Amino acid sequence: MPSPDIIIIGAGSAGCTLAHLLQHQHGYSVTLIEPETAETPELHAVPETDRIRPARWLKLLGSSSDWNYATETSMPLSGRSLKCPRGRGVGGSSRINAMIWFQPTDDDFEMFSVAAADARWSTESLRSAYEAAEQLVQPEPARWISEPAERFLQAASPFGTAMVYRRMNRNGRRWSPAALITDSPGVQTIRATVDRILFRNDQAIGVQLADGSKITASKRVILSAGSIASPAILMRSGIGPRDCLRDAGGQAWLDAAEVGQHLQDHLVMPVVFSTDQAARFDLNVSPRDLVRFDALGRGPLTSNIAEAGGLFAEDALQIHVTPTHYLRFPQPSSPAAMTIAVNATKPKSRGQLAIRSLDASAAPQIDPGYLTDPADVETTIAGVKLARSIAMQSPLKNWTGHELVPGMKRDSDEAIAKSISRYAQTLYHPVGTCGLGRVVDADLSVIGTQQLSVVDASVFPELTLGNPNAMVITLAVLFASQLINGLSLDQ
Repeated sequence: MPSPDIIIIGAGSAGCTLAHLLQHQHGYSVTLIEPETAETPELHAVPETDRIRPARWLKLLGSSSDWNYATETSMPLSGRSLKCPRGRGVGGSSRINAMIWFQPTDDDFEMFSVAAADARWSTESLRSAYEAAEQLVQPEPARWISEPAERFLQAASPFGTAMVYRRMNRNGRRWSPAALITDSPGVQTIRATVDRILFRNDQAIGVQLADGSKITASKRVILSAGSIASPAILMRSGIGPRDCLRDAGGQAWLDAAEVGQHLQDHLVMPVVFSTDQAARFDLNVSPRDLVRFDALGRGPLTSNIAEAGGLFAEDALQIHVTPTHYLRFPQPSSPAAMTIAVNATKPKSRGQLAIRSLDASAAPQIDPGYLTDPADVETTIAGVKLARSIAMQSPLKNWTGHELVPGMKRDSDEAIAKSISRYAQTLYHPVGTCGLGRVVDADLSVIGTQQLSVVDASVFPELTLGNPNAMVITLAVLFASQLINGLSLDQ
């Protein structure tokens, strides 16, 4: 088999976008590598209803479409370990997420521009790449929103930029960048696990798979396996903190101390209110709703659950509103409820990722360092108070019932902080483990290597203000355009 021009490791949002742009639009030969799912190696190895109905994404968490990772136990989280969902299969985490399309802000673009310190990363270039990404994805407005979301939009408007989130949907149905591979038949997709990257001196020349077979690339290897897998693959390849690799039974030929460091994630605190039984959101479908969805792509079956929210408190807080009990839905016993979930948009806490061994099947050690900086606790407390203030505004006031979580009796800062420690959850936004300016340079090339790049959320200098997937695809578009223009492909 002839060597492709480019090997892309990881078929998530970035990998699928890159493969499509580089092969379908510009003619490079591309091999895309993604591990198999437990059921079959098909592109969408999940039940039809879960595959296309946006509201059923929660059913995919913990399934064979999820790597089912977990964080280390955390004292600031009352000794809890949190589930750390990561999508498995073509489409990556876009297979199992809430499909929110959150447009990067000017502050987000500026963050990347400053970290890159390169004219090619100007805010204008990033904005142009975002516009191209939006044309590729074609996110659509919500086709239905629940009564709790409608009431929230009115109640929250005096406090900040309340909005209904756009979705990565087509005709009301789930859509993921996996579809870009379907549209690019020239991309060779291999379902296998990458053990390590192969080098000739400091030049990446291909990959070795877990079964021992090897694939070489004539021009470049691109890591797009995400904030968890990309640094783990670098470490198994001998690139990472020397002590960490030694403890895992390996040896660093490139002592890259920043690999796996600066892990960040959005930590969300749900403020849950009871509602009348008539407003209860249910995954069970009525014949009428099924007809509306099948024929028109409309109605409650198009809900992604996380329907509305926005940025508040001068962009220090993001809100996600659901017509459900955040901690109990979709359990059958979940009561009628709505949630106003709050998170610090720019947490100061940092964690790290490390490999436990050189075994590619071994789960890495994931420690996001949640709430280790007291400022994040203070910001989240302010968020809980904001959610309560919004709930006291018309038309939510007198419509919601009791505050179920954390409960109004927990009204002091100390009591709210204890509730955050007990109830806060991940928003599934890990970033930063191969940071721009620390692990990769302005070409997104791994510093100290040749012909090896990382293009995914791991290169984020910090978290974006909102949901990061739109920015991930924007980076893929920007990188592809630079590669196509010859800035780094033929080094």
